[in-house]
Amino acid sequence: MTIEELKKFFEERPALSVRGVNDDAGLSDNYLNKILRNNQKISKKTIDKLDPILRKYGYQCNKNTPK
Repeated sequence: MTIEELKKFFEERPALSVRGVNDDAGLSDNYLNKILRNNQKISKKTIDKLDPILRKYGYQCNKNTPK
């Protein structure tokens, strides 16, 4: 999962809230926004939390590739 893939995923689904996904994944407030805005590396732990939530909305990612 890369930052670019995440950005594209949310761009293609404007009705999907980054904040909602953040909350559903159990991440701290605005954590996902900070990752996307600052192009921060996504840890394996974060990918493991995001993966089931994003898949629910049709995202196909390789959760073993943190970037």
